[in-house]
Amino acid sequence: MRLPDIWTGLGFALLGIFVILQAQGFPEPAGAASPRLFPRIIGCGFVLFGLMIAGRSLAARMQGAEVRLLPPVEDWMRSSKRLTRIVFVPLSIVLYGLLAPVLGSLPVSVVLVFVSALLWDERPVAAAIVAVCVCLVVTLFFMEVMRVPLPTGPFPGSLF
Repeated sequence: MRLPDIWTGLGFALLGIFVILQAQGFPEPAGAASPRLFPRIIGCGFVLFGLMIAGRSLAARMQGAEVRLLPPVEDWMRSSKRLTRIVFVPLSIVLYGLLAPVLGSLPVSVVLVFVSALLWDERPVAAAIVAVCVCLVVTLFFMEVMRVPLPTGPFPGSLF
């Protein structure tokens, strides 16, 4: 599936605006290039090129070229299982961001990996074993090797 250029361009422009606004909260030390600089440059590039893509598409439409505003419905889009798999990826990212600080990183990631495995037709017992093992290894790697403090939620100790 390919989105029409007007929507892709506007999406990139909005993403660029979001990045620029988020960079506003970064610290700005005096007399040096600040952590704001690089995200602002990238965000401005996203806005500029996104608007160029959307504008080109809009100009072509105004000149009479057949420019679609809606993507065509393809065969794979008629499968609810495939659409569920696609929607689950960004949904799981949002759910992790919302639930991990409250419930803990490890329990949330185990549930999300388990549900993902089930969506891909894995057997429940195998999905549970893989979810627990993979999430435990990844959590330990991030916490012990990379020294990244993951959210523990209501559970005491550093494992969760």
